[in-house]
Amino acid sequence: MPADLKSVEAFVHIMRSGSLTRAEQRSGMSKASLSRHLAQLEASLGAELIQRGSRHMRPTEAGRAFFARCEPMLGELAQRLDDARTEVQDLSAGRTGSLRVLADPQFGTAFVCQVVRLYMASYPGVHCRVDIAGMPGSLAPDEADCYVCAEAPDMPDLVAKSIGQLGFGLYASPQYLARAGAPDAPAQLAGHDAIVMHDALGRADLTLLRGRSHAVIHPHVAFSTNDHWVMKTLCLDGLGIALMPDYFVQPELRHHALAAVLPEWKPAPRRIHCAFKRQRYTGAKLRGFVDLMARCVVDIDSFNLYVGGARPA
Repeated sequence: MPADLKSVEAFVHIMRSGSLTRAEQRSGMSKASLSRHLAQLEASLGAELIQRGSRHMRPTEAGRAFFARCEPMLGELAQRLDDARTEVQDLSAGRTGSLRVLADPQFGTAFVCQVVRLYMASYPGVHCRVDIAGMPGSLAPDEADCYVCAEAPDMPDLVAKSIGQLGFGLYASPQYLARAGAPDAPAQLAGHDAIVMHDALGRADLTLLRGRSHAVIHPHVAFSTNDHWVMKTLCLDGLGIALMPDYFVQPELRHHALAAVLPEWKPAPRRIHCAFKRQRYTGAKLRGFVDLMARCVVDIDSFNLYVGGARPA
């Protein structure tokens, strides 16, 4: 039977102390336990390690050899256990480790990267990875610690926490509006070129709301894409009118590279979700990131720092 670690520890205490009495005082183990562990160790090794007398305890040659091996081993083990305990505590407290974030394209550079920058100021020991969904080599939703998305996938044990709403609006470049004319009513949108996001069912219909009024638009699709950055680029190039997140075009609006189209008519806002595996939310790193996202989404209009420029007319 292999030597038991507790028995080895008891043997080292006895060797260091020179007697059962002193070993009991130093280790906190009773003399009976020390004697039992020593006997079990000797039985497992098939050798006597300590000679017991009525007034003395002397190590045998085998005992001295075994002690020379075991004492540094226990010291190293104690250090490794202490290091492991510290690492686990740091990981649990969110001071170290990694955080893997997956984001839909419209949230990636414009919003999530800015939140990650703030997050790393509070968690400097955490390594962050940010992937854009749908790109080659990107994380799958169930592989990420957090997936920032408009619609969470239906996957087992995936929790979607709503952190706010995302407003959308119609936008075009001033050059396009000067050339094609600015629509005065939703019905006139049918005569304009539309830049739209792919729909899984091939639909392009759009419902716009103004108070209690609503209008269903059947746009003329000039261009389609699955990426909001491509959509904004095409829009800046004057190729049509696009429905985009309001926060996503704030820099271009401030620089007059884009203009709002029918600003009083808006589609229903969409929810922003942080999706994550239920068991991962117990970690401080993920909770801290989701809480920060929820706080930052309130000021989402100020998070897009990247300005696209319109082509010269």
